[in-house]
Amino acid sequence: MAPCYPTETFHEGWVVIDAFRFVLGITAPAARRVSAWPLGRTLAALTSWEGRMSKHGNVRKHGCSPGIGIMKVKPTHLVGVGLALFIGVTFGVALEKHYDVGNIVDALRAKHRPIFAPIATLTVEDNIPKEFQGKLSMFILAGQSNMAGRGKVPKSGQNANSRVFVFGNDYHWRIAVEPIDDPSNQVDKVSEDLDAGFSPALAFATSLLERRPDMVIGLIPCARGGSSIYQWRRSLSENTLYGSCLRRVRAASTMGNVAGVLFFQGEADAMAPELYQETELFPNGWGDRFAVLVNDWRNDLGLPELPVVFAQIGTHTAPDVFVNWAIVKEQQGSVQMPFCVMITTDDLALKDAVHFTSESYQTIGKRFAEAYLNLMQGQ
Repeated sequence: MAPCYPTETFHEGWVVIDAFRFVLGITAPAARRVSAWPLGRTLAALTSWEGRMSKHGNVRKHGCSPGIGIMKVKPTHLVGVGLALFIGVTFGVALEKHYDVGNIVDALRAKHRPIFAPIATLTVEDNIPKEFQGKLSMFILAGQSNMAGRGKVPKSGQNANSRVFVFGNDYHWRIAVEPIDDPSNQVDKVSEDLDAGFSPALAFATSLLERRPDMVIGLIPCARGGSSIYQWRRSLSENTLYGSCLRRVRAASTMGNVAGVLFFQGEADAMAPELYQETELFPNGWGDRFAVLVNDWRNDLGLPELPVVFAQIGTHTAPDVFVNWAIVKEQQGSVQMPFCVMITTDDLALKDAVHFTSESYQTIGKRFAEAYLNLMQGQ
């Protein structure tokens, strides 16, 4: 169908709006995504040729399609078109480059859709028996390297439990074995942890089942070694730790419901800032930022009483590196939030300057489980 070019001179305002529509439609991916936003659709309807041509006859019946061309345009109109083109291009590019408008639009649209809309194309459910599907109690595993684990993984002898599953970094469900945070075929590179080893996660799950044998547990690893509390701030971008975490939960949600969060982080914020310039560090603001993180999780997941168990950092053997260790530890000890509890780790053996032995991780997992059960009894 050929473009339709009306012969009448149109109002200058329509010309400007049409120019904006044309520019927004071709200059930036962000602009294309705006058309999916309700306000964008409204603007598109108001400024479409079909909507304006009622007084000029039906466009479609003349065998032509809507177009941008206008045959009679006054000089003053040309100035308006040029100005609109310049502003439109600049605005569209600036939004995409500096404000990540795509994610802003996603955030606005997220208010109109469930956070748990399944990502069916990314998940494999065949490894979960039919009788367990939809019944998993799922736990988010977040934080940094001591949550991902750095313990030595035994070459054999791991006793897999048929009621404990992991939603792997490849977005496939499987029976859980260490390393839980296995980076093989990782989808979300933002949290890739190539050094992931034995962690507290499996010990947590098996300890939980000793007390609650009726449960079926799903573990969702989201931690990344070296991450600061600042890097866990709220963002719906899938290229952030928080956004990636929400994406995984959404993808895994067809198999059950989120039952809690395990969080182990703080070592990075205890480091000397001049030695760790990869991210902003907040040793003195750790407690406040953690409280905001917990509330953000609860709001975005729609679980105002979401249980959260976090581990206080333990000991270290590098005083010249972890100069703010005592400050972070004090911040963590001062956290007071409903449905949130802390476990301690400073009595456990290390394998290096800051990471625990596999045996210590097993103890941490058991403490996570004990604290979680006590928290649930309180609820």
